[in-house]
Amino acid sequence: MSKYEALPQFLARVDHEDYRMSFSEIERVLGFKLPKSAYEHEAWWSNNATGHSHARAWLKFGWRTEAVDLAARRVTFRRSPKPASAVPHQRDPFGCMAGTVTIMPGTDLTAPQDDKWNAEEGRLLNE
Repeated sequence: MSKYEALPQFLARVDHEDYRMSFSEIERVLGFKLPKSAYEHEAWWSNNATGHSHARAWLKFGWRTEAVDLAARRVTFRRSPKPASAVPHQRDPFGCMAGTVTIMPGTDLTAPQDDKWNAEEGRLLNE
């Protein structure tokens, strides 16, 4: 269980589709102070679960952040149309490379590049 799960559990009792909270109210719900980066960087409040246990906690329970106001120390949580846990998680190890390679139409990637494959001649790829 993430130390941030108290926040989405609190939000689960909210009757509205969105809920504006001050950072101090969030800290009261969590029972500890937010890190310094939450006060200084809007990116801390992003809805990116990768490597961010705090975002993973609210996304898992179907909430998203918006309207982050660092000066006023407030953020709005909005219910997602579909909770992140209900969306099947697809692992794409090459997602960071999406769109960087184009294969020309008609190219057969399984065809040998020469008359004989290296394996047929008993050679390694770099020989």
